[in-house]
Amino acid sequence: MTTYQSRHQPRRQMTVAGKIRHPSLYDVFYDIAYDAMLREQLPTMTLGAGRLVLRVVNSALSIQQARTIPPGSSMNGNNRFSGPRLDGRNGQGALYVGTVGGILREHAHYSLQSYPASTLQQAAPALWKPGAPDQTGAFMQQQKSGALPLSAQRFHLFRLRHPLQFADLRLSALAPLFQRLRASGEARSRYGIVDWAPFDMLVSAASESQDYSAARGLADAVFDRRHSTGNAGVCAASSRADSDSGLVLGSHNDPTGGLIFAIFEHDGAPVTALEPAAPAGNPNAAIFDTFAAIAAAAH
Repeated sequence: MTTYQSRHQPRRQMTVAGKIRHPSLYDVFYDIAYDAMLREQLPTMTLGAGRLVLRVVNSALSIQQARTIPPGSSMNGNNRFSGPRLDGRNGQGALYVGTVGGILREHAHYSLQSYPASTLQQAAPALWKPGAPDQTGAFMQQQKSGALPLSAQRFHLFRLRHPLQFADLRLSALAPLFQRLRASGEARSRYGIVDWAPFDMLVSAASESQDYSAARGLADAVFDRRHSTGNAGVCAASSRADSDSGLVLGSHNDPTGGLIFAIFEHDGAPVTALEPAAPAGNPNAAIFDTFAAIAAAAH
């Protein structure tokens, strides 16, 4: 792909913004999403009123704090869908919620990433081989069986008061968009994507684990157009990989396969669409100590 700068969000200068490692890639995906929304071609997903979603947060947070956009989210350079713009401006903050399978994957990823192998039952080898211990799978099974989190965390269950619409960034949803761009010739003529660029790499760029350039370009465009489109944020399949094999195969009784939703707003803003999934007058009943307990309540 040749050097490219956004038509919709031109910059006079650039600052390093965390995991956005390729500004041209960011700009391409920003413009693709922006143009697709103008044409009403960007895929969306709507969560209906009453839908249950989960969060895992520090145990010191109240149920009200758990549904508030975290302070500093708009300038956190390591977030996939929120954080600073490439010119140094504040971006959007985001509240990340998910389905049962999505939260379990995210929880396992960060837990195993943050704690030394000596704290776990069995260390994973540096290079996974067929038949080797599956540390991630074992940890996820322990959590489903009722084990306490490794750190001071608790699980919060929310219900949507009203429907929320999300731009759908799952690979299966983005593939038709890129197919249209390739077939029309716009991928090359409008966005500078060379003809020999592998199609699968273009689509999968949105879920790249170490470089958030494409994902943030898409998300920032969605945020900038949210008042026109009605999108509250973006959704994607949890792409947290199994630390042993590089794959997460189980959906863990989650029919969606494990989705994560980023609800966009400014830092410190409460997400009023979320209400504690608990009897009236007792919001703390929506806070759970183990993943097993919240998974049971969510079903």
